[in-house]
Amino acid sequence: MVTGGLKADVDRRLAGARLNIATYDVHGLVTRVYSDDHLLALSIQDFLRPFRGLPGEEADIEFYLLTRGTEGDGGESDYRGEGELLYDWQVLRYRSNGSLRYQEVPGGGWIVADLERGTAVAFVDEEIAGCPWSVAHVIFFPIWAQMLKTRGVFPVHAAALDRGGTGILFPGKSNCGKSTLSLHLLHHGYRLLGDDTVFVRRAGKGAELLFFPEEINVSDDSIDLSAQLALARNITRDRWRPERRVNFSEIGPQSLVESAAAKLLVFPVIAEDGRTRYERVAPKDALSELILYSFLFMDPMTSKENFALLAGLVQTVDSYRLFMGRDGDELAGAVDEMIAAA
Repeated sequence: MVTGGLKADVDRRLAGARLNIATYDVHGLVTRVYSDDHLLALSIQDFLRPFRGLPGEEADIEFYLLTRGTEGDGGESDYRGEGELLYDWQVLRYRSNGSLRYQEVPGGGWIVADLERGTAVAFVDEEIAGCPWSVAHVIFFPIWAQMLKTRGVFPVHAAALDRGGTGILFPGKSNCGKSTLSLHLLHHGYRLLGDDTVFVRRAGKGAELLFFPEEINVSDDSIDLSAQLALARNITRDRWRPERRVNFSEIGPQSLVESAAAKLLVFPVIAEDGRTRYERVAPKDALSELILYSFLFMDPMTSKENFALLAGLVQTVDSYRLFMGRDGDELAGAVDEMIAAA
């Protein structure tokens, strides 16, 4: 049961619930998810499928996903709006009070978490329970990622690929070409760690890139690169899910790798003239740009360690800006050249 910083009314709500229990071992950090609704359980099962762990493993993180009806649940007024506002995005609001964090998703539910204890309780609106992408990415992931960060595993908004033991991180905002670049490189013998989100942790004096099965963003152009992606258009409706995303399973397990030593940092940019080229980026400039994609701003509890990891990363790898043209062979050749120079 939840104890410590979470209030008694939440404990009472948990005591009356019949829970589905699943365990996930995410790069050595064990997350146990409790759900009182089959659809909620399936949402996380699909999201974390590659990390299924053993039921008897000791949990580092415990996450409760509970449905809430139209009348709400006891204690709701105690949690929403409490504490210092850290982040306000249209989809969610994130607040702090000591080690406790409060996340409200308007029209979706609310979550209270104790980051230090590794415990979170989410109350999910019934209408969202049938939207697996929204449950996993908007309800579950933001708080869960913060709990991973307190345990030394940090998310980056980036693609990452491996070539013969050389890990390359491609940070960038949405629609900057990361997915198209990833598909081109996969066709040239690279293996994928992540397309939109990867995790990074310390490894000696350097950093290690960790696989995470975030779905692949696809466009009409990127669908044409792979016959397996021809059915990528989503059929089911999901409130916040982008129109076209495809599961990692569609590209085949032989194209995936679990981890790789970080050796290159490459910032992709679509070349307006259609010509592929690249240029060096100084460490201080690489750091200032990498911070933009590292969720560092969301929580002061982990900002110092997160910044130290990023600062160390740019000092131990070569950094480049890749201007991406339209020719996939030229793109792969340019990345091959960067690897050879590393």
